[in-house]
Amino acid sequence: MSYRIVYDLAAVRLPAATLRPHVADSSFYADQYLLMELGGDNNVYEGRGSLRARSWSLIGAGQNWEIMREVVQYAASCEGGGMRFSGVSETQAETYIRKCRTVLRGAVSAQALLDRGITCTGKFALRKGPVSAWLQKRVDELSAIKAPEMTGETPVWSWLNLLRDPKDAAIFLAYSNLDDAPVYNRATVHGPCHERHAIMKGLIPLAECAA
Repeated sequence: MSYRIVYDLAAVRLPAATLRPHVADSSFYADQYLLMELGGDNNVYEGRGSLRARSWSLIGAGQNWEIMREVVQYAASCEGGGMRFSGVSETQAETYIRKCRTVLRGAVSAQALLDRGITCTGKFALRKGPVSAWLQKRVDELSAIKAPEMTGETPVWSWLNLLRDPKDAAIFLAYSNLDDAPVYNRATVHGPCHERHAIMKGLIPLAECAA
């Protein structure tokens, strides 16, 4: 039976004060977070070698409680052996939740992960289906901040650099839910995949840097 192996987790803390100047969104009264996971299927290998393939994904974006709400859903995959941490035969859902909460608590600055070779770009499109008055208002607000590209008749906002550009991060956090795709399909994360140590090892949490 195939299952997902989780090798590493990383989290970025984006201070609300750096986001508010770019987008007037009510959620920016609190700091925002990006939670990234390094994982892969147990039966997928790189080329013809014996090294398992793995890649980074963005699995949460928003306030810490919003991300933990998503994490709880992901954790259900641990039941029955569908997901586990690397090096163990099984992982309890509670263990996965606790680990994600700990990583979020130790979230670092965007620059700290950039210095470790992590990049994260966002892309999202307007969801398909009828456009309500509320949805059209949101699209108009966003279009005034960043003009969309058009894929056929669908507006698309792409090449949002979530770690390097606070404006891009603010746009993604405030508006990417115009797309109803899961957050891991709205962003692409690149970074080292075969490090011996956790990517955040030795980094100082942003909360401690600001203290």
